[in-house]
Amino acid sequence: MNTIKKFLRKELGQNRYDGLVNFVNKYSGPEQRNDKEIYEELYAFCAGMEVERIMERQLRLNDMMYQAFQVGKTYSLAFFIYLGAWFFLLSADLQTELLIGGVLAISLCFGVKTYQFFSNRCAYADARIIETYRTVLHRILERRAREQREVK
Repeated sequence: MNTIKKFLRKELGQNRYDGLVNFVNKYSGPEQRNDKEIYEELYAFCAGMEVERIMERQLRLNDMMYQAFQVGKTYSLAFFIYLGAWFFLLSADLQTELLIGGVLAISLCFGVKTYQFFSNRCAYADARIIETYRTVLHRILERRAREQREVK
Protein backbone atom coordinates (compact mmCIF):
# COMPACT_ATOMS: atom_id res chain seq x y z
CA MET A 1 0.00 0.00 0.00
CA ASN A 2 2.85 2.40 0.71
CA THR A 3 3.54 4.09 -2.63
CA ILE A 4 6.97 5.33 -1.54
CA LYS A 5 8.11 1.87 -0.42
CA LYS A 6 6.84 0.27 -3.62
CA PHE A 7 8.61 2.91 -5.71
CA LEU A 8 11.92 2.59 -3.86
CA ARG A 9 11.89 -1.20 -4.09
CA LYS A 10 11.38 -0.95 -7.82
CA GLU A 11 13.96 1.81 -8.38
CA LEU A 12 16.74 0.61 -6.10
CA GLY A 13 16.12 -3.11 -5.92
CA GLN A 14 14.87 -5.10 -2.95
CA ASN A 15 18.28 -5.81 -1.38
CA ARG A 16 19.57 -2.22 -1.59
CA TYR A 17 16.26 -0.88 -0.29
CA ASP A 18 16.28 -3.30 2.67
CA GLY A 19 19.87 -2.36 3.47
CA LEU A 20 19.09 1.35 3.43
CA VAL A 21 16.00 0.91 5.60
CA ASN A 22 17.98 -1.16 8.10
CA PHE A 23 20.68 1.53 8.20
CA VAL A 24 18.15 4.32 8.73
CA ASN A 25 16.35 2.39 11.45
CA LYS A 26 19.59 1.47 13.21
CA TYR A 27 21.80 4.55 12.84
CA SER A 28 19.68 7.48 11.68
CA GLY A 29 17.05 8.22 14.28
CA PRO A 30 15.36 11.59 14.59
CA GLU A 31 18.14 12.85 16.85
CA GLN A 32 20.89 11.66 14.48
CA ARG A 33 21.44 12.86 10.94
CA ASN A 34 23.65 10.22 9.30
CA ASP A 35 22.56 11.06 5.78
CA LYS A 36 26.12 11.05 4.45
CA GLU A 37 26.29 7.25 4.30
CA ILE A 38 22.89 7.03 2.61
CA TYR A 39 23.91 9.77 0.19
CA GLU A 40 27.16 8.01 -0.70
CA GLU A 41 25.40 4.67 -1.25
CA LEU A 42 22.79 6.21 -3.54
CA TYR A 43 25.36 8.37 -5.32
CA ALA A 44 27.52 5.35 -6.06
CA PHE A 45 24.43 3.55 -7.38
CA CYS A 46 23.42 6.40 -9.70
CA ALA A 47 26.75 7.97 -10.69
CA GLY A 48 27.46 5.62 -13.59
CA MET A 49 24.07 6.11 -15.23
CA GLU A 50 23.52 8.12 -18.37
CA VAL A 51 21.86 11.51 -18.14
CA GLU A 52 18.72 10.29 -19.91
CA ARG A 53 18.29 7.46 -17.44
CA ILE A 54 18.74 9.79 -14.47
CA MET A 55 16.19 12.20 -15.94
CA GLU A 56 13.73 9.30 -16.36
CA ARG A 57 14.28 8.34 -12.73
CA GLN A 58 13.72 11.92 -11.66
CA LEU A 59 10.45 12.08 -13.61
CA ARG A 60 9.29 8.80 -12.04
CA LEU A 61 10.23 10.20 -8.63
CA ASN A 62 8.17 13.34 -9.24
CA ASP A 63 5.18 11.25 -10.36
CA MET A 64 5.43 9.06 -7.28
CA MET A 65 5.66 12.09 -4.98
CA TYR A 66 2.53 13.51 -6.59
CA GLN A 67 0.71 10.20 -6.04
CA ALA A 68 1.84 10.10 -2.40
CA PHE A 69 0.51 13.62 -1.81
CA GLN A 70 -2.78 12.73 -3.51
CA VAL A 71 -3.36 10.01 -0.90
CA GLY A 72 -3.50 12.72 1.78
CA LYS A 73 -5.86 14.85 -0.23
CA THR A 74 -8.25 12.03 -1.01
CA TYR A 75 -8.28 10.83 2.60
CA SER A 76 -10.20 13.86 3.84
CA LEU A 77 -12.73 13.39 1.03
CA ALA A 78 -13.04 9.69 1.92
CA PHE A 79 -13.63 10.63 5.56
CA PHE A 80 -16.52 12.94 4.71
CA ILE A 81 -18.03 10.37 2.34
CA TYR A 82 -17.73 7.77 5.10
CA LEU A 83 -19.58 10.03 7.56
CA GLY A 84 -22.23 10.83 4.96
CA ALA A 85 -22.73 7.14 4.21
CA TRP A 86 -23.09 6.41 7.93
CA PHE A 87 -25.79 9.07 8.33
CA PHE A 88 -27.54 7.90 5.18
CA LEU A 89 -27.61 4.28 6.32
CA LEU A 90 -28.81 5.22 9.79
CA SER A 91 -31.52 7.52 8.47
CA ALA A 92 -32.78 5.02 5.88
CA ASP A 93 -35.40 2.58 7.03
CA LEU A 94 -33.43 -0.60 6.32
CA GLN A 95 -33.69 -4.08 7.70
CA THR A 96 -31.15 -4.82 10.43
CA GLU A 97 -29.18 -7.23 8.22
CA LEU A 98 -28.87 -4.69 5.41
CA LEU A 99 -27.90 -1.93 7.83
CA ILE A 100 -25.18 -4.05 9.44
CA GLY A 101 -23.92 -5.21 6.03
CA GLY A 102 -23.79 -1.64 4.73
CA VAL A 103 -22.03 -0.34 7.82
CA LEU A 104 -19.48 -3.16 7.66
CA ALA A 105 -18.87 -2.57 3.95
CA ILE A 106 -18.25 1.17 4.26
CA SER A 107 -16.19 0.63 7.42
CA LEU A 108 -14.00 -1.89 5.60
CA CYS A 109 -13.46 0.51 2.68
CA PHE A 110 -12.66 3.37 5.02
CA GLY A 111 -10.31 1.13 7.02
CA VAL A 112 -8.35 0.31 3.85
CA LYS A 113 -8.11 4.01 3.00
CA THR A 114 -6.99 4.80 6.56
CA TYR A 115 -4.29 2.13 6.39
CA GLN A 116 -3.06 3.54 3.08
CA PHE A 117 -3.01 7.06 4.50
CA PHE A 118 -1.05 6.18 7.63
CA SER A 119 1.36 3.83 5.86
CA ASN A 120 2.32 6.70 3.55
CA ARG A 121 2.53 9.26 6.35
CA CYS A 122 4.37 7.25 8.98
CA ALA A 123 7.21 5.77 6.94
CA TYR A 124 10.14 7.63 8.48
CA ALA A 125 12.85 5.51 6.85
CA ASP A 126 11.23 5.77 3.42
CA ALA A 127 10.99 9.55 3.75
CA ARG A 128 14.69 9.82 4.64
CA ILE A 129 15.69 7.62 1.71
CA ILE A 130 13.44 9.38 -0.80
CA GLU A 131 14.69 12.80 0.33
CA THR A 132 18.30 11.70 -0.15
CA TYR A 133 17.53 9.98 -3.47
CA ARG A 134 15.94 13.17 -4.81
CA THR A 135 19.02 15.16 -3.79
CA VAL A 136 21.40 12.63 -5.39
CA LEU A 137 19.57 12.70 -8.73
CA HIS A 138 19.46 16.49 -8.71
CA ARG A 139 23.17 16.87 -7.89
CA ILE A 140 24.27 14.36 -10.51
CA LEU A 141 22.29 16.23 -13.17
CA GLU A 142 23.76 19.55 -12.01
CA ARG A 143 27.29 18.13 -12.08
CA ARG A 144 26.84 16.72 -15.58
CA ALA A 145 25.40 20.00 -16.86
CA ARG A 146 28.34 21.90 -15.35
CA GLU A 147 30.80 19.46 -16.95
CA GLN A 148 29.17 19.95 -20.35
CA ARG A 149 29.40 23.74 -20.03
CA GLU A 150 33.09 23.46 -19.12
CA VAL A 151 33.79 21.27 -22.16
CA LYS A 152 32.28 23.86 -24.51
